[in-house]
Amino acid sequence: MMKKGPKIVVIGAGSFFFGRAVVYNMAQSPILRTGTLALVDTDPAVLETMMKLAERAGRHVGAPFRLIGSTDRRTVMHGADFVVASFSFRNTFYRGTDVRISRKYGVTMCSGDTIGPGGIFRTLRELPEILRIAQDIRELAPEAWMINFVNPTAALGLGLMRHAPDVKSFALCDDLHDPRKRAEYLFRCGITEKPEIPISPEQDAKFDLQILGVNHCNFVVKCSYDGVSRMDHLRKWVAGQAKKEWEHPADRSDAKQHYNYNYALELFDLFGACPNALGHIKEYLPFFQGYGVSPVEPEPIVPFDAFRRADEMAAQWRETVAFANGERPIEEFFADGRGDHATDIIESMWGGLGRKFYVNTANRGAVPNMADDAFLELRSELDMNGPRPLPAVPLPYGVLGLTRQVLDTHELAVEAAVSCDRKILYRALACDPIVNNLGDARRIMEELLEAERDHLPSGWFR
Repeated sequence: MMKKGPKIVVIGAGSFFFGRAVVYNMAQSPILRTGTLALVDTDPAVLETMMKLAERAGRHVGAPFRLIGSTDRRTVMHGADFVVASFSFRNTFYRGTDVRISRKYGVTMCSGDTIGPGGIFRTLRELPEILRIAQDIRELAPEAWMINFVNPTAALGLGLMRHAPDVKSFALCDDLHDPRKRAEYLFRCGITEKPEIPISPEQDAKFDLQILGVNHCNFVVKCSYDGVSRMDHLRKWVAGQAKKEWEHPADRSDAKQHYNYNYALELFDLFGACPNALGHIKEYLPFFQGYGVSPVEPEPIVPFDAFRRADEMAAQWRETVAFANGERPIEEFFADGRGDHATDIIESMWGGLGRKFYVNTANRGAVPNMADDAFLELRSELDMNGPRPLPAVPLPYGVLGLTRQVLDTHELAVEAAVSCDRKILYRALACDPIVNNLGDARRIMEELLEAERDHLPSGWFR
């Protein structure tokens, strides 16, 4: 007899990236569909919509999961096996504020949610709530695994490791979602004709793909198949995409997608390693900011457009409402939808499936030239005892220095968030890889603190 499925608490049920996906997996997975799904959202209207969607999806496929919901997470947290944080408060408003004020002082962010002043200030906004959730888990569900799915993933996961070490936790991003990511690189390296899953066991065994670094700043540092390097094939593919992109560039208002492969090719040739998270990694380096005298190739990065993202989120939410209230057939929800990284991992952990996933966790010796407590994004084995990072190659010089600088910035941002100490915050901004002027760092700090006063702890204004 199959054991009963887990109790999963989702904090931020209306999440742009996660809300619909968790409903999809809960209804489809033989392991999860016998468990409990507890949806939490502080907006009653959002909660009601997601509850209707989950009820409708479960009924359509005959999934027997128990569904509960609340605007108060503490009322549904007792007995949880997993607590997934996927909330965001006024995401596009504050990211837009971060980008606008930073840009006044010559700092451009194409995403603004992980590095640069945007990543630092999002840490200040989100980490206090993450640590409050950890305290609730400590009191109400001490055996639960807490999975952080909120950006900046690495900084918030690092904050949990440093300031809630007794709460079992790791952090996730939606990009490095295996086996899809391995299928992508099998195709890019010329092993397969299409990036399709499932991957055959033989292909998986022969493919040594090592993507290493910090979340949103990671590189393919090794890519071989059956013992033969495929890095030249990968570079050729990136160069081909860069050529197409140059001939037919994306809409410039889509900052995260504009000229990604051209930036990637520059970095591939610089570091000898292939950038992975293309929509993010170009904002981690000073080279594309527009500093200096020589022209920037392909061009200085384009700033994040908060209005565009707000429109995308609103359009998706209208679609979610239509699925929930029956205006759109639920068959379309299942035909067009797919699962998510967190519930794939939960399924494997709870069911003992032995799958490997990329998670953000302490290095623990996996990357030999990084500290054991370096908070990296690493392919790991997972079960109910948590992640065990797989042995990896050393980070090459150049990528190594950047990785350490990014982690230093995250460490300082975390300490600033828990202490409300302006000296530490100033140091975090000054150490950030794309801030190059101390006076500007001070002004960005002062203006963002004032602009975001309503959503920051009062300790910043004593």
